[in-house]
Amino acid sequence: MSGKVDGVRLPKEIYFVSRVMQSNTPDLHIIGHWTYPTGTKKTVYVAASLCDSVELFVNGKSVGVDKGPSRFTDPFNGNDMGDSGYIYAFPDIAFEPGSIKAIATQGGKIVASQEIKTAGAPKSIKLTVHTGPKGLQADGSDVALIDFEVVDADGNRCPTDEARVDFAVDGPLVWRGGFCSDKLDTTNNLYLDTECGINRVAVRSTLTPGKITVNATRDGLTPATVTIDSQAVDYKDGLEISLPPTFAGVSQPVPNLVP
Repeated sequence: MSGKVDGVRLPKEIYFVSRVMQSNTPDLHIIGHWTYPTGTKKTVYVAASLCDSVELFVNGKSVGVDKGPSRFTDPFNGNDMGDSGYIYAFPDIAFEPGSIKAIATQGGKIVASQEIKTAGAPKSIKLTVHTGPKGLQADGSDVALIDFEVVDADGNRCPTDEARVDFAVDGPLVWRGGFCSDKLDTTNNLYLDTECGINRVAVRSTLTPGKITVNATRDGLTPATVTIDSQAVDYKDGLEISLPPTFAGVSQPVPNLVP
């Protein structure tokens, strides 16, 4: 439940805030989304670095300028914790459907900006596949990760969507599924809930190469399908010949595995 990513390694808001804090160049991130019930008023927080002010806009209209990182009070003892160094606060912002934009300036010049839009009604499911640099290898242990999102008619993720998506699979695979952070017994099922409009499932290869098909459905939404090519690998005396992939730019000696 802690850390910069969740249990299936999807980035949380602290991931993007940490990116801003650790950036060597001006950076900015609006914390949260802009899809709320009518009548909502809230404090909008913006993480920004290497700037002297941040201005917030709702549907193109300025709703405030913060010229210094916000100060925080310890909720347990009331002590002043000083300023965050990176968080700019805009209290009592009334939600209006459309967009919200933050602009960071340094010396009067815009150095970073971000705009996020209100999501419409859920329309369809979107699938995104992640594999290693060589694709999914039919070695019996390689894994492909599949992000599934619920999006509106314009392809924007619906950040308040949290409901069940069902899966059907075919091909040489072992279904590993995923899990829901707030529910028990959700692993290895052919269904899973979205969390903030997204979640992730996994399939494992077998020793048999071939086409793997994954379908995602929910009543009322346009379904989605992806096909993954599980690729044959070379063996010698029962051992795979190729080495595991390494990070780009990292060099290491490569032993001669095949005399």
